[in-house]
Amino acid sequence: MDWIIFGLVVTWLGIVSWFDIRKNEIPHSAWVVIPLIGAGLYRIWQGNWALVLLTILVAAVSERERISQLFGWEEIGKMITWLPLLFLGAFLSIQSSPLSALAIIGFWVAWEMKWWGGADAVSAITVCLIWPSEIFIFAFLATHLIVVLVLGLVSAIREKKISLHRLPGIPILLVSVIFLKISYVLLNQIL
Repeated sequence: MDWIIFGLVVTWLGIVSWFDIRKNEIPHSAWVVIPLIGAGLYRIWQGNWALVLLTILVAAVSERERISQLFGWEEIGKMITWLPLLFLGAFLSIQSSPLSALAIIGFWVAWEMKWWGGADAVSAITVCLIWPSEIFIFAFLATHLIVVLVLGLVSAIREKKISLHRLPGIPILLVSVIFLKISYVLLNQIL
């Protein structure tokens, strides 16, 4: 089952990465929303509903202005209104998967602060729901660190200064998932 899920995730991220590399955006939000819903159902089936609750709250807070317009209630559009629910969701999910809960909040904050695109954040949250273990977070961070160091080194050699690069996030996430699977295989052989 794990290889099937891995195959589905790599195929999905491969397709979305192709769009992300070519046009710096995905053609429709369904490319990330449908996998997010599937990952949420999978996580509930696996018994960790608290991470799904946190994800739902984070998604609702991100859409707070639309929700406010839909209901015609201005208070819903303010971040302060949602903070108690966010704290509750974070508290419940940190009990079962602390690093994954913090990662989901971190991905959402990156989205809210416009550091990441929406598809990048939703894709990262989706993968975090599928593999809520610490090893995914470490694979994710290691991959990003390697990319930053390599690009920094390349820019230092070519331009004689270190500069920040703007890269599509989904292809890096795809590499993180592959790195995660390699780590799982190697750890299973060692242990």
